[in-house]
Formats: sequence, C-alpha cells, structure tokens
Amino acid sequence: MEKVGSAGSSGVFSGQNSAVPNKNTELGTDTFLKLLVTQMRYQDPFSGGQDMGDFMNQVAQFTLLERVIKLQKTLEDFAASQAPIQALTLLNKFVEVKDENGITLQGEVTGVRFQEGMPLIKVNDREYPLGAITWVQGSQAAGE
Repeated sequence: MEKVGSAGSSGVFSGQNSAVPNKNTELGTDTFLKLLVTQMRYQDPFSGGQDMGDFMNQVAQFTLLERVIKLQKTLEDFAASQAPIQALTLLNKFVEVKDENGITLQGEVTGVRFQEGMPLIKVNDREYPLGAITWVQGSQAAGE
C-alpha cells in the first residue's frame, strides 16, 4: 500500500482495495465511540471486575480525548483572534516577507487591511498575508 501524499499519489490511496477507507489511519472520535458502544453491547455484566475496569479505562481515555480536542479548538480560536492585533502592531515596522513565488522582499509595513477577517499587510505597495512574514526588525527606543 502506498502512503498518502507520496510521489505519484493523487491524494487517495493508489493501492488496490485498501483496508482503511479514509486517508487518516488515526483512531477518530466517531470510530472510538462505535467501538466503545459495540464493546458495551457485547460485554458480560456477570463476568467480574476485569471487563468493567477496562470499560472505565476506555471511558476515561475518551473523556481525555474530548478535552484535548476542545483545548485544541480553543487554542486555534485564540490564535485566530490574535492575528488582527499582531498585524496592527507591525504598522511602520521594517519586515521581510516571502511572496507566492518564494522570493524574499523587505520593506516597511505601511498598511493593514482585513479581508474576511484575515489581516493583509501592505509592504512596498503589495499586500501579503500575515503568515508571509519571515522577519521583523525591532524598533529602537526613543532617544537612541
């Protein structure tokens, strides 16, 4: 079976009838829930504590998984909310940006525009996404 994203791949498995239906082989939340429900359905309640201990362990793992997913979402939301502030603090600073062709340019940030909530910085009369910045020159203190 060929890996996803490898040379010659078109974003799907190129192997014949892969056992994994999607490109991600990690155990997802939905798959975990289906396995957990199936296990609960066929669990013998009279078998003693071993099955119940495993079950409780799996419930704890699932709860942890849910909390990690919520934490990741919270961090992503926080980072997105900080982007406008980061862009505005770059005004009048000298930066280095990499354009869509990979060419590195330098210049002063002369403006910030927001398009669909995403900041675009203006350097040398061209707009670049915030992620295009590769270097920022720190400002000198007053009087130096």
